[in-house]
Amino acid sequence: MKIILASSMGFCFGVQRAVDLATKLSKEEIKAATFGPLIHNPQLVEKLKQQGINCKNTLHEFQTNEKVIIRSHGVGPEIYQQIESLSLSYADATCPFVKKAQIAAQNFANNDYLPIIIGEKEHPEVKSIKAWGGATAFVVESEADFSQIPFVKKYGVVAQTTFNKDRFKDLLQKIQTAKPGNYEVNLTICSATESRQTAALELASISDAIIVIGGKNSANTKHLVELVSQVCSRVYHIETAEEITKNMLHNITTVGVTAGASTPDWLIKEAVNKMESMESMESLLEEMNVSVHPGASVKGTIVAITRDEVIIDFGYQSEGRIAFDQWSKDADKSLIEANFKVGDEVEAKVIARENNDGFIELSRLKLEQEKAWDSLGQLAEGEVMTVEGLAAVKGGITVKLEGNSVVGFIPASHLALARVNDLAVFIGQKMQVNVLEFDKAKKRLVLSRREILRNEKAANDRLAREEKQRKIQEAHEQKVAAEELAYASIEEGSITKGIVKKIVDFGLFIELNNGLQGLLHTSELSWDKGIKPIDFAKEGDTITVLIKSIDKTAKRIALSVKMLTNDPWQEESKALSEGMNMDATISRFLPFGAIATLSENIEGLIHISEIAEEKLTKPEEKLKIGDKVRVKLLKIDRKHKKIALSIIKAVLEEEKAEYTPFLNAKPNLSIDFSKQLASLIKE
Repeated sequence: MKIILASSMGFCFGVQRAVDLATKLSKEEIKAATFGPLIHNPQLVEKLKQQGINCKNTLHEFQTNEKVIIRSHGVGPEIYQQIESLSLSYADATCPFVKKAQIAAQNFANNDYLPIIIGEKEHPEVKSIKAWGGATAFVVESEADFSQIPFVKKYGVVAQTTFNKDRFKDLLQKIQTAKPGNYEVNLTICSATESRQTAALELASISDAIIVIGGKNSANTKHLVELVSQVCSRVYHIETAEEITKNMLHNITTVGVTAGASTPDWLIKEAVNKMESMESMESLLEEMNVSVHPGASVKGTIVAITRDEVIIDFGYQSEGRIAFDQWSKDADKSLIEANFKVGDEVEAKVIARENNDGFIELSRLKLEQEKAWDSLGQLAEGEVMTVEGLAAVKGGITVKLEGNSVVGFIPASHLALARVNDLAVFIGQKMQVNVLEFDKAKKRLVLSRREILRNEKAANDRLAREEKQRKIQEAHEQKVAAEELAYASIEEGSITKGIVKKIVDFGLFIELNNGLQGLLHTSELSWDKGIKPIDFAKEGDTITVLIKSIDKTAKRIALSVKMLTNDPWQEESKALSEGMNMDATISRFLPFGAIATLSENIEGLIHISEIAEEKLTKPEEKLKIGDKVRVKLLKIDRKHKKIALSIIKAVLEEEKAEYTPFLNAKPNLSIDFSKQLASLIKE
């Protein structure tokens, strides 16, 4: 069983900051407690309690010398006022992204907007944001809440930081339709939430089951469960490793693991360790199916013929299933019922253990094929036989032996003397072939038609080759004589015109005015490395070229068009400087990193160590072609036209820029929340 961890999961920045703050206070002499659970994870709350940081539900429970730790979900302005009136000190662990949403709601209220918070009504974070939005603020969790929103002139919309982005956009669009007006929107969904949800969906698409670790009261964890359930049919929400059972991993090849933003690393590690210590899926199957294994032959009685399959009872704890395509070639229900009935005994081969419906997968067709192989005896290499083409497959065609149901294979290279582009022409055709390889144990029969055809055409081909060689030699001698006269008429560095005579993958062959032919290599077409010869010109075109070099001994002339113009890389790179951040697009991969396009003519290298914080074995684990990424320019080498980039440093800088303004933000307690809703109503 393979265990895959989501690329983004567990503690987000805001939660980690809150836990670090509480842990630090637990080591100081001053007494402290959290006002409400610090985060939505019972195990972490209990661990803090063991460290001396208790959880209290009212401010009156705090002693005068005890510091109040404000939870990561934040609180309303009235709580700060109560703390002040009770002469208590506090440490603010509010997530900077939550504080950003609180300030946005407050600003909307101060500027005559009706604040609307899209999120879960009972979530403590949403309650804190609503408190900062004042008495006029509304919370929208579903379309059922639209009717409570009054018609006003201006609306200001913010979001719960852990809300699903697609759900937010859907509700916003419907609100704007139901309540038209002037809308200002501050999308306060945390970037870590979106990346965690995207990573979970990607993981669900490649997993047989998903384990989501997090508190049962955690909103963002429940959102993860809802999201991955849309993609994966087996999703388990657990809080601790003790909840994992063998039944969860039954019939599982790949299990994905993700976790909510409030889930500490040690809970994730405990869950992974428990799954790794369990028996693999193969071992579980061996315990349940000691006597039945793929490849075994069984005899049983037909108990039912359904629309798609024949059900067999062969004395095992589970019944067997023979799909119609495993009964015989082109079999259907009417054909089977015409020759068999319930109660008839049949023999079949086990091809798979119990499927999702509890049946053992059987095949009567494979058993009959094995018997056909046994009837062949031994075939010697070179032995001639007649076959009929069956189907085109990768690398050749399958054929059926005349008078036998055994299927052999003819490689495409052995079907004819020349390359075959359309294998379908051989389907249904009878052919004489030689045996190339025969292995009864492996059921391998490889045949060839080429030797038979080669013997028929050998004499004619030899005469044709001799005549062709004579003409080539004659033409070559004439060409050499003409070239010797022409080379004296050209010199390196001169500019001339020529006609495109031939286009190949690596360049253009150009015929110059004096009859000589030079190569305009792909690298000399343009400063743009992406231009291909076939797109640059067509045969017969006249183009101007620079004679770059002449090798009279080897009879080679190197041409260039690129050298007639300035290097656009150098021109565009003037606008770049080391240390700047910019957008880039992933264009290709190398074993040690990814190449990203910065502009039309400039690319840079993101070394594998600069792609993500975690250690990667290859860049494709984190990126794919076409991804839009933000990068930091680490180094520009204009001499060698190389640029070193970093995603990690760009993300760190921009995340820091996003949350830094709110790290030390002080609550504004001067807002007047007594403003009446009537002042906002449209005239």
